[in-house]
Amino acid sequence: MSSRLWISTLAVIVSMSLLAVAMSSIFSDVQWLPPVLFTVVVVALSGALLRLSARIQASGLTVLLQLVIGIITVLILCVPETLAFGIVPTPDSVLQMFSQLSSGIDDMYKVIPPAESTRGFTTILVVGFGLITMLIDGLVQDLNVPKIAGVLLLLVYCIPVFLAPSELRWWHFAAVGGAFIVLMLTPYFQQAESLGPLPPLLAGGLALLLGVGLPVLLPDVSVRPPRQPQQADITVVNPFLDLRSNLEEQSDDPVFAYSSTDPLQPPIRLTSVSEFDGQTWQPAEFDIDPFAIAVDGLPNPPGVSTDTTTTEQTMSVNVGGFDQAYLPAPYAPSQIDGVSRRWIYDSATLTIVGNGEIAAEQEYTATYTSVEPTAEELSAARPVSAGQFADTLALPEDMPAVVSDTADEVTSGAQNPWEQAVMLQEYFHSDAFEYSLDAPEEASSDAIADFLDEKSGYCVQFSGAMTAMSRSLGIPARIAVGFAPGEETGENAYEVAMSDAHAWPELYFDGVGWVRFEPTPGGPAGAPPPWSQTGGAEPEGEPTEEPTEEASAEPSEEPTGEDAAPEEEEDEDTTAADTEAESAPRWWIPVAVLAVLLLAAAPALVRIVQRRKRMREPIEPEAVWEEIFALGIDYGQAPAASVPARQHLDELRDAITAEVSGTDADYLPGVFDDLGEAIDQARYLDRSRSDLQHAAPLVDKTGVDEAVEALRKHYDGAGSRGASLRARLWPASVFRRR
Repeated sequence: MSSRLWISTLAVIVSMSLLAVAMSSIFSDVQWLPPVLFTVVVVALSGALLRLSARIQASGLTVLLQLVIGIITVLILCVPETLAFGIVPTPDSVLQMFSQLSSGIDDMYKVIPPAESTRGFTTILVVGFGLITMLIDGLVQDLNVPKIAGVLLLLVYCIPVFLAPSELRWWHFAAVGGAFIVLMLTPYFQQAESLGPLPPLLAGGLALLLGVGLPVLLPDVSVRPPRQPQQADITVVNPFLDLRSNLEEQSDDPVFAYSSTDPLQPPIRLTSVSEFDGQTWQPAEFDIDPFAIAVDGLPNPPGVSTDTTTTEQTMSVNVGGFDQAYLPAPYAPSQIDGVSRRWIYDSATLTIVGNGEIAAEQEYTATYTSVEPTAEELSAARPVSAGQFADTLALPEDMPAVVSDTADEVTSGAQNPWEQAVMLQEYFHSDAFEYSLDAPEEASSDAIADFLDEKSGYCVQFSGAMTAMSRSLGIPARIAVGFAPGEETGENAYEVAMSDAHAWPELYFDGVGWVRFEPTPGGPAGAPPPWSQTGGAEPEGEPTEEPTEEASAEPSEEPTGEDAAPEEEEDEDTTAADTEAESAPRWWIPVAVLAVLLLAAAPALVRIVQRRKRMREPIEPEAVWEEIFALGIDYGQAPAASVPARQHLDELRDAITAEVSGTDADYLPGVFDDLGEAIDQARYLDRSRSDLQHAAPLVDKTGVDEAVEALRKHYDGAGSRGASLRARLWPASVFRRR
């Protein structure tokens, strides 16, 4: 018995380890693999050790104790910092584990395979493999149904098949094929005697060779590639790098036409460029979320509070031969109608990107939230948390000092970030600067320093310089790339040519969100937006009086300067954490509860299936005896293996007869007698001898059902209420074979 137990345990460990290897196509690293394998080994070995105890095996507590050990293992691996003495779980341990599971679910919607194994992903895998190992271990060890366990294993393999089909390799399939074969051959490993496991091992290896090796050796079949690329193949160019060539073309051929009644005539945006390595500005990578579908609506623009002045505007667009993966739309788009569901968006920048689509020949309507803050709203904005906006405040270490020195000099006397931004914009609109296409094509650190010295350039230099200088002042900034409003061709109708390509800075203000500025004094750029044209040159003027008075009204309650910064940062971090917690998906709670309930109810459900199978017509006496014996195991009243079936049935007949009355007292004893005689004849009567031909007594289903029900009542009356409840909810016979 013990040798079979350890062989089965080893088979479970090997098969689950191979399954983990088959799942590796989803990830770009293997940091998740050691904790997963450790969990598999601990769960499988703990199950084997628990089954060695006859007392635990008879009580049916093997799976429950195995689950407890698995939970402790998961907590030690995933949230060790929350454990008391490094091993004792606390309430915070469970909360932290569920938080990481929620984080892992969020990560699923943010990345595409192959992805890095985040802490949330690792927690999901450790928990998932622990539960699957328990289930497969129980199917193999207790129920002796390795075929069902193999099917379950193949179902798990469907996850990488659906999530990362383009990343699958032949050895992934070989791994899951090997895992399946190991489970299928488990009974043969246990039974083979003369040659040990060699025959089934050779048979499994041959099947694996024919199924996997032969197709690998066959020549490739040429097939036409699909028209649409896979989701992982989405690539978008950096439009910021194309500005110079687009402007030099001076082509008047329209790229797209649109109609709009927006009085501000905002520029039409493609994307935002925020990453700067000292040489190149480029869009930040964002994780493709196939469920962020533009036609289903986009989220509210980041950072915009309910107090910020906004208007809802609509623009109808007809694109010509614009072969970009970006969809032109003013900031901030809220609804796109008329395009396919393959247009998705980045929630951080509200950039709309085609998943295998390009903007050419698209005709659609864009509804957008036009952020139109007042000077008072902007001047009242507090400084932001540097940690929260690290990406849009970052500057390369080799940035020339002239950039920050000039920014400090230009904004000297400013009272708040908004006044600093306005002063920067007015600095570039001064007579000292001129618009020219003769400037270099890039906006690198050296090019920005040269631009501040020569004071000549086009939108690339102006937007790059103002963005870098704003960041040096602690104002989050990025560069928007797209097109100027274009040429009016009729009432509320416009045409945009490639020569209208443009870039402008977007600065972030607390409570207002991302706000555009216009430092370029010529070219296709229009006039600066109204919220950036006044107040910067006169810091003592009217726009700053009201916030200044409010700020000084209660000096004793609000710390200022450096003392206020930590509290403000803490408040913002707390608010961000609260917002994230509120927006985190909560559907996993009922799913987790349902999974626990199903796991807890599994033994009772299996027991019901077994009972119906044994008691179905036509009645088989041996099957009925199996049910009676299992009922005794459930209540802890099973007879010893040496007690004959007929003797035990006679004992049960006498006990039940003393408890029942009426017709049952006359009817039930006969059922037990007939059942015992039928079992004896089936087991011991040599029917080949003509002198021993006896007809087995007729055992009808109604009588058997009543006898088994009377036996259950007898056990309920003889034991405690807890024993009766355990017999129904956690029947020990499911885990113990006679």
